[in-house]
Amino acid sequence: MTYTHRHPRAALLGAACLTLLAAACSSGSTSGSSTTSSALSSAYASVSASTGTLLCAPSQDQIAACTGLTAGTACTLTSTDGNTTRDGTCRTTVDGATVACAPNPPAPPQELVDACTGKAVGDACETTEAFGDVHTGTCITARDGSTVICGRVHTPPQAAIDACATLAEGATCQMTGHDGTSTMTGVCSLGPVSTGPLACAPAQELLPRGEEACSGLAEGASCTMGRRQEATGTCVTPAAGGNAVCVVACSDLGGHFACGPRRPDGHQGGDEHP
Repeated sequence: MTYTHRHPRAALLGAACLTLLAAACSSGSTSGSSTTSSALSSAYASVSASTGTLLCAPSQDQIAACTGLTAGTACTLTSTDGNTTRDGTCRTTVDGATVACAPNPPAPPQELVDACTGKAVGDACETTEAFGDVHTGTCITARDGSTVICGRVHTPPQAAIDACATLAEGATCQMTGHDGTSTMTGVCSLGPVSTGPLACAPAQELLPRGEEACSGLAEGASCTMGRRQEATGTCVTPAAGGNAVCVVACSDLGGHFACGPRRPDGHQGGDEHP
């Protein structure tokens, strides 16, 4: 298991999907709803950056911002008042049908970047927290896909290592779950910096909980993400193949995604709903 100190974006997305709230594009408010929404939109932006795929259904404004541009090209999103802009990157949608502008994820904490200045991925690093606690780790690539930062790498449990003892990297593996009775299916991996040891790790989903939301549903069916406050989406089969995932409207994520004119129903960010 690997995570980045104060920057666990994949875990944040899985947890943030429990609550879907809306906020303004220029998210200067410190209210609870704005904070939650910003965390959710930041998580989607980060995972979109790391996978190269826009994981929500874009508004017309997002699509227009990438007209004539290719995936990976810089783009800009503008707030409703025209006074706030946010840098983004053109990304291909889950179904591969179009290219639209996704806000760039927040920059990783500067102390994590500084700890790996002049170092390469896989090098040892060390960071100090505000209260003086020192953490050693390994330089890894941040969720933006380019910045090298100091992350903490945990040695996998012996059971996970044993599950891949006779297998190769990328092979399907199985191991007993934490409850001692269930079986977990995963993939043999050398970890985020490919330094090993080879161990069984959960297969990474394109969109955490997205497949679960479409379990038993057909392509194009209505699906629901979230538990405390739900957002409705559509089951979409990824262009790269695999099981369908639930794709909600980017405008429903709030935070950095909530740019563009308001719809008649009060939502912000274009008139497209998945």
